[in-house]
Amino acid sequence: MAGIFGVVHFDARPIERDLVARMSAALCHRGPDGDSIACDGSVALGCRLPRVTRDAMFETQPVRRLSGTWLVFDGRLDNRDDLIAELREHSDVSAGTPDAEIVAACYETLGDEFARHLLGDFSVAIFDRLARRVVLARDAIGIRPLYYRRTATSVRFASDIKGLLADPEIAARPNDRLLAELLLGRLHRRDDDGSTLFAGVQGLPAAHVGIFSGTGSTIHRYWDFDGRPAPAGSADDYAEGFRHVFRQAVERRLRSRHPVAIAVSGGLDSSSIFCLASRVAGGTPLVGLTYSTRDGQTTDESAFLAEVERASGRSIEYLNPPRAGLLFQSDELVDCTESPMLDAQWFRGQQLLTSARTAGARTLLTGDWGDHVLFDQAYLVDLLHAGSWLTVRAHLEEYRRWYSDATNEFSRRFVGDVMEYDLPYWVRRAMRAVRSRWNQPAPWDDWYSQRFRREVGPDVFDHDLSHLTATRAAPGATVLARALYREVRSRYHGLCLEWNNKTGARYGVDCAFPFLDRDLIEFVMGVPGASLAQDGVPKALLRRALSGMVPDAVLQRRTKGDFTADVNEASRRDYPAIMKMLGPDALVAQFGYVDTEKLTRGLTALEGALEGSASCVASWRLAELVALELWLRRFVGTREREQNKDNAWLNSRRLITH
Repeated sequence: MAGIFGVVHFDARPIERDLVARMSAALCHRGPDGDSIACDGSVALGCRLPRVTRDAMFETQPVRRLSGTWLVFDGRLDNRDDLIAELREHSDVSAGTPDAEIVAACYETLGDEFARHLLGDFSVAIFDRLARRVVLARDAIGIRPLYYRRTATSVRFASDIKGLLADPEIAARPNDRLLAELLLGRLHRRDDDGSTLFAGVQGLPAAHVGIFSGTGSTIHRYWDFDGRPAPAGSADDYAEGFRHVFRQAVERRLRSRHPVAIAVSGGLDSSSIFCLASRVAGGTPLVGLTYSTRDGQTTDESAFLAEVERASGRSIEYLNPPRAGLLFQSDELVDCTESPMLDAQWFRGQQLLTSARTAGARTLLTGDWGDHVLFDQAYLVDLLHAGSWLTVRAHLEEYRRWYSDATNEFSRRFVGDVMEYDLPYWVRRAMRAVRSRWNQPAPWDDWYSQRFRREVGPDVFDHDLSHLTATRAAPGATVLARALYREVRSRYHGLCLEWNNKTGARYGVDCAFPFLDRDLIEFVMGVPGASLAQDGVPKALLRRALSGMVPDAVLQRRTKGDFTADVNEASRRDYPAIMKMLGPDALVAQFGYVDTEKLTRGLTALEGALEGSASCVASWRLAELVALELWLRRFVGTREREQNKDNAWLNSRRLITH
């Protein structure tokens, strides 16, 4: 949650102190407990500091070492004890040393290899005075964001893009390619190339180090998942192994001198976190929060929550925020996340974060990404390759017993996975082209202009586990491992993580995700899919591993809370205001992102489709377009203003190095 920022001029030009002050002000919400800037000539580093852990109570940042290393750090080190033992002979670190000081000592001792020795959620920036260079690094999953702008003579970096936009030389210009890929649903199929939604602003990808000096810059990956299958074991062996990594993942995120809040829905994932945390929290107070209703509707999960309360011996607070529409605090949300991504249930999400902070928590654990990590049916393609046709059929039939409202979805997804992993890209592209000619899109899927659609690049991963070819010594990555790798590394996943980090930081809370623990993901990648979903039971491994800890009613639950009606109601509630916002003068029309005639038809058709719909798709499409309009208004402005920015940018382009 900390806010780190800095400016380094490699041509010895002095720092503009007003600029650094504006960068700090843009990140003020990230550091309620401290604000410090180190400035010396052509170098300035700053940190907005929250004191979350006990060792951070007396922490000072920026760290300035006698060796000439300056460092600012946002994050949580999960292997600090191992690092202290390794570094003790070379540096003055001990059990009470703050994480930032340990990372500085690690850099001094290990040099360019330091980042691969760090485990946890973090972003870090270092100025090496002796080498006259800046080193940026980001954690393996990409939980903590870090952005930068490189020119021929300087580099600027910040935890939020607004920290960079505080510099009047950096204009907020839309990156049409990434915007199109986000809004047209292609970012799930692209890995992170460092581009952001703002042209000319780069984001350091997860698991990468960037090194910048007056002579050039390099960006390289310092760590990656192995992706190879684990040694064969029994179902109990895998359950024991998962129980260990899951407990470790939860314990790592409970390291706090404040209460820790946990969002609990009554579903398997969040209930598992809450029940396990209740056993291992020690003296750390836990705050259970839920926005389940108690009205007997599809959003009522109180019966399962009562079972969780009994099993854990802890109470869970019910939040009852007044219902609101899609536009509830929408301007603030777009400003906060710096992205065209709205949440129709933000009135609930905002109440969750506010309640966590009111309870004194600085950390909020959620069960997000449990579905993605623990139940990806791509393993069926592995079974197909092994000739296990009957097992594939049996598993598809079992899925329907657990998800009765998605009877055909799993079969369609299986066909899609076979196409994705067994057919060349050019064949898939041709088949999609043929399908698009025959399928008539819904009006709300057809309002973007052809010009905007042409911005989309090829949907292929540049870096994939498919390079791990099988040999006698080691088998290659399974299709399941490749699918999970793509999920974790996709640019859409990265944007969602940034969205969660920024919304949490706005309310003074770190959002933490045990199911995105690096060691847990690597373990799951190695487990055979047929063991993750034994006999076709979704998340069978989690159910077996936590048997006796999570209530049986939750372990055997075959339903989920359904908020579809609430999402559609949020869209209907604000529809008149939305129609006015998306009228002829809308910025989405000025920028040529939409076909105005199709937009009019689409909005007219969508209003009727929302009534009684069993799907949220129309509401999601509307929310995406509204978010784009609000994002353009907040950051970019009118088309005329944007053209002036383009001219200024072209005039200064010779100074930019990518």
